[in-house]
Amino acid sequence: MAKITINGKELTVADGTNLVDAAEEHGIDIPHYCYHPGLSIAGQCRMCYVEQEGNPKLQVACNMKCSDGLKVTTDSARVKDAVKWSLEFHLVNHPIDCPICDQAGECGLQDYYMKHGQYQSEMHEDKVHKEKVVDLGDNVVLDKERCILCSRCVRFTAEVSKTNEFGIFNRGDRSVIGTVDDKPLTGNYTVNTVDICPVGALTSKDFRFEQRVWFLDSAESVCNGCSKGCNVFIHHKKGRHIYRLKPRFNETVNSYWMCDKGRYTYKDSNYDRRLTHAKLLGVDLPHDEAISMWAADLNVFTSTERMDEIGVYLTPNQTNEELSALLELFVNKFKITKFFAEDVEGLVKADSAVDNFLLRSDPYPNSKGFLETLKKFGVKLGSLSDMAQSIEKQRLMHLIFVVPEGQRQITQLTGVAEAIRPDHFVVVLTPNRFAQELFASSLSIPTLSHFEKTGTVVNHGGLAQKISSNFKMFKEAFSIESVMKQLADAQSSGRKKERTGS
Repeated sequence: MAKITINGKELTVADGTNLVDAAEEHGIDIPHYCYHPGLSIAGQCRMCYVEQEGNPKLQVACNMKCSDGLKVTTDSARVKDAVKWSLEFHLVNHPIDCPICDQAGECGLQDYYMKHGQYQSEMHEDKVHKEKVVDLGDNVVLDKERCILCSRCVRFTAEVSKTNEFGIFNRGDRSVIGTVDDKPLTGNYTVNTVDICPVGALTSKDFRFEQRVWFLDSAESVCNGCSKGCNVFIHHKKGRHIYRLKPRFNETVNSYWMCDKGRYTYKDSNYDRRLTHAKLLGVDLPHDEAISMWAADLNVFTSTERMDEIGVYLTPNQTNEELSALLELFVNKFKITKFFAEDVEGLVKADSAVDNFLLRSDPYPNSKGFLETLKKFGVKLGSLSDMAQSIEKQRLMHLIFVVPEGQRQITQLTGVAEAIRPDHFVVVLTPNRFAQELFASSLSIPTLSHFEKTGTVVNHGGLAQKISSNFKMFKEAFSIESVMKQLADAQSSGRKKERTGS
């Protein structure tokens, strides 16, 4: 540990910590644009000036490592004047189009102008106009006028994604960022350049003009796109609509980054893809009535000891807590023995990095937790083909499908759905509207999507991670744990009525 002094206050920090980070840890803001803790040091923006004891010249904090005895000042008149002039130069050719810019509300230029600027400009030259609304491929739009040449995007493609797609071209006030040979951005990490852009130069096509950031709330979760389990922020509006996912720093999992595929998984949680009410044969019915109907049919099978005719389909999209609630009821109380899933063990054994970075081949967020929980309850899985054959041969008559959001399950379950006949009783627990449509004759009960859940998932490395989103988008959608409790209560109530004859 190192003892340093900032603005006369003695602090203890880890030896070698970057001064910008050390100051931030202790609530001291050092303005900066080009510095990013996940990238190399550039020292280009000249905003992070500090006075260092024993050094006659101002120094940039981003290039200073903390060591015993370091003494700096961040708020002297000399520092403030230097920061003001640096900011002035950044704004020389900027269009100042904040009202129409997506970055408004989370823009470093706005924040630093209000904190370190608020001056009368002394620049009289006309602004240099640069190219606007430059299409950079499927996900990103560039406005060259807004760019302050911090080089974060250039360093990201050189050091992190290793695609080397961005560069700074031309000289002086004609300098611009752009892609090599004006080619579109490729790969699966392009929107990270938008995340790290401190101004509104790079914007996401998906989020562009969709919502003002000050209207959005934030929740923490884990991406469900693959077994990596990247930590994410969910940006939603009053728990009613999700607008975007952004990476949340976790040094041991995803650092500051996430893949493009993962960041668009939120779309499956929104209204147009969700089952919002319980349905029977496609017709809405009250949630309590749906639970009672399910419990009544289960009672027929349990009271006649036909539990071997009940089949349950599960996936590693469920959290450990959801799986435990399902198996506690189905295995320990109802004594169900027929469970089915795709070859999860095979997915775990073959799991590997698809691109030598974050994205992995196992498409589930909790495959290892899934296998561990099944082992704990002594459950052995049958395959989807086994399930389809058992349905065709009338060996399974009461079918329960726990289907997460997304298209993967719909594709895999098509063959199973085709084997179902009118005398099968089918229950689908799902947030997925398309699952209800696939099993058109089913009793479908809406559940929470992945990004509304609270629970635990285990990633490919065996790391258990907590999901704590804790918001609910639709009134009639419940957590699987709640549905299991409601089912158990309804089943017990039904059995009691049978015994009393009432």
